[in-house]
Amino acid sequence: MSCNLDHVLYDKRNLSDSEKEDEAIRFARRYHDDIAGFLDFICHSLFSVMGTRKETWQFIETGDNSLQRHSNLGTLFAPN
Repeated sequence: MSCNLDHVLYDKRNLSDSEKEDEAIRFARRYHDDIAGFLDFICHSLFSVMGTRKETWQFIETGDNSLQRHSNLGTLFAPN
């Protein structure tokens, strides 16, 4: 996932340990009972890179895309 998990999920970088914990708790509370919302977030956000495993890694490995806010995690949940 991009530079780090915080960057992808919260669009924040270089959080302190305390801030990471606060954000993780907020995220867990937000999606605890909303699996559909979580899947929509992971698969259809601006950071989502969808396609085949090969296509998504080719995109992420191109230029500085790996340093940008991108993730191909949604491909795990997409129908084949």
